[in-house]
Amino acid sequence: MSEEPPKPWDRDTRWRQGHVLQAETAAAFKLRNAIDSAANLVVVVSHDCDLANDNLDAEPDVEVIVGRLVATPNGNFSWGKAPRTLHLSMTRDGGLVTVELIATSKRLIPKRELAQFEPDGAFDLDGQGLAVLRSWLGARYNRSAFPDRFVSRMAATKLDAKLAKILEPHGELISVVYFEVDDGRIVDREKDSPYELGIVLVYPAGDDPEASADAADEVVKAVERVCDQRLASKTDIVLKRCLAISEDDLPVSRARVLLQWRFEYMTLRASDHPGPVQT
Repeated sequence: MSEEPPKPWDRDTRWRQGHVLQAETAAAFKLRNAIDSAANLVVVVSHDCDLANDNLDAEPDVEVIVGRLVATPNGNFSWGKAPRTLHLSMTRDGGLVTVELIATSKRLIPKRELAQFEPDGAFDLDGQGLAVLRSWLGARYNRSAFPDRFVSRMAATKLDAKLAKILEPHGELISVVYFEVDDGRIVDREKDSPYELGIVLVYPAGDDPEASADAADEVVKAVERVCDQRLASKTDIVLKRCLAISEDDLPVSRARVLLQWRFEYMTLRASDHPGPVQT
């Protein structure tokens, strides 16, 4: 009896962005997480249009990230806040799980070979999660740039680390952190000439907008307190304002002039386990 011919890759492929490889499939391609191979989870990150392209000369491969399951999400890695590491919520057999993806753990699988396998149907990524994944994938190549001296002063005062420590428990509440430095002007200020900083904390309104607003206001107060502590001299950086605003109320025109702060100081050596800077 002759063997069945290999399945071709065509436009009707079942593979989509956000799909998960079955454990046996990951093993067949020797894809193992470097930190915790026992928690291995490989996620497809190629765009659906690229997956549907059956011209294998133009699009021969599928891009994946070799991630892992983690027991507890880190709020600073949720909503795509950090460009290197993402903690993404998925469901597995109907139960919520957290997947850790690291941008430098991308790999390529030939379409001809992946065509012989099916996605792991136990995992599901909803529309919101898929939007977060797509935003995070693009953020690595489209990040906000702040003046060098402003970044140095943030690090010298340890304000960046303290803000991350405050915001980490509220990772699901605060979806985006925006900075407004000197009203958007890029200036390398001299010594004793402080930067003026505005902080905007954006939150999803959710099912109870009033409760979400109250919770976000409490985070604002915590941020203001740590700024008062860390910026006591008022010579490096001055906090001009800190406010919380719902995603539903943030106009596009306003968002365009704000710069997103993505906790980039947390990017450690490639051999390190990703996590916040301890102070």
